[in-house]
Amino acid sequence: MSSLKEYGDLFLRLNLTELSVEEGDFKIQMKRENSIKTESARVVETASVQKESAPVTSESEEAPAKTTGTAVNAPLLGIFYASVGEKKAIKEGDKVSEGDVLCTIEAMKMMNEVKAPVSGVVKEVCVSDGALVEYKQTLFVIE
Repeated sequence: MSSLKEYGDLFLRLNLTELSVEEGDFKIQMKRENSIKTESARVVETASVQKESAPVTSESEEAPAKTTGTAVNAPLLGIFYASVGEKKAIKEGDKVSEGDVLCTIEAMKMMNEVKAPVSGVVKEVCVSDGALVEYKQTLFVIE
């Protein structure tokens, strides 16, 4: 069984909006409530009849940079894997052709290929290997 702190760290590291875990009589549910000015997370632990709430601070958000080129967005929510089979991960500066497989996203134990919509040079890789990506999140920028 993991500790409450480990679940909180996982919640923040993967930038989740909701997490529920049940292990025997141990139950934990975390939800992130978004507002315009602040972002907070509420942690509720239920073991027997005990309840505990604790605010969790989020990492500061970076201002979005203006990029030119074609954005390659995630077609679904899942875990991003930069390498595809034996093929090495795509890096900035790599040349790609339309239809080339850029990465895979694992969702519900199924691997989904993400293909290049255009030919060009990879200008930016926006996600690190093993990260949780959300639907329509930018993965690559091709110029």
